[in-house]
Amino acid sequence: MNLSNLKKGEKGIIKGYKNDNFPIKLLELGVLPGVKFEILFVSIFCDPLCISYDQSCLALRKKEAENIIIEPII
Repeated sequence: MNLSNLKKGEKGIIKGYKNDNFPIKLLELGVLPGVKFEILFVSIFCDPLCISYDQSCLALRKKEAENIIIEPII
């Protein structure tokens, strides 16, 4: 499952990335495997979406969110 599949209020853990074409800036911001997050906001057409993690918030484009592999927390 990838990050773009989640809805507002859902939580998960980042497991990895689909490919190496991932922006290094997101890694520098702490979007790393093992990080727990929550979806705060999903805009119309799911682009962008906002996640909360480690006392930070980050808006991601749908294209970026599709490259992040996650495990949902129920």
